[in-house]
Amino acid sequence: MSSGNEVGEKKSLGFEQGSISLRIALIAITAALYTALGYIFHPISFLVFQFRVAELIVGMCIIFPFEGLVGNVLGVFFVNLTSTLGPIDLISCFVNIPALYCIIFFKDKGYLKYLGGLLYAIIISLYVAIILYIVFSSPIWINFLYVLIPEVILATIGITLFEIVKSRFKIE
Repeated sequence: MSSGNEVGEKKSLGFEQGSISLRIALIAITAALYTALGYIFHPISFLVFQFRVAELIVGMCIIFPFEGLVGNVLGVFFVNLTSTLGPIDLISCFVNIPALYCIIFFKDKGYLKYLGGLLYAIIISLYVAIILYIVFSSPIWINFLYVLIPEVILATIGITLFEIVKSRFKIE
């Protein structure tokens, strides 16, 4: 008779690692976190002096690259539906794909993961600066710097937070 706790036996959690339902749940959680933070901090999330706290969630790409990327893109879409710039700000969903890929590309390369965060911040900041120039005719390089500084701060903190979660919970 087996007691059910033999060595090597794994206990089921209701899903297998890599299952489609787990992946969808991680995408939904990422999108929901980004969207919630975007709505909570809406007054400081747009225009030139933006400090979009939701950008902390980009660090999810360190743990779950695909799910983090898709969830962040969806989150950006939902937050930007309320953008003061209007529909033109929805283009940023597509800009986020290569930007987030920079984080994913460097995620397992030690401190270079922060280079991925910097590249992410540069791409997003350049896009926002161009959009602000198109809409308000404001100077691109000033806009770029105003957006870049908080983007670098938030991406760095987000990557660090999710790296801590990854190591504490031994997520591979």
